[in-house]
Amino acid sequence: MARALLGYVGSGSEQVLSLEVARLRRQVAALEAELTQLRDSHRALDPSLDIELHQLAGQAEPALA
Repeated sequence: MARALLGYVGSGSEQVLSLEVARLRRQVAALEAELTQLRDSHRALDPSLDIELHQLAGQAEPALA
């Protein structure tokens, strides 16, 4: 199935770009999981963390425009 998906995407730079996007999505998912774990473990110690994270999220800009 992986070969079929790669064949559908194309070859050359399109394949490389597709693999890079998949790698970055996995990395983002891992970082989000780590953030959730850290947030849960530190919530009792620092209740203002949620407020700070909410403020940061409000300032975030999309990576791709």
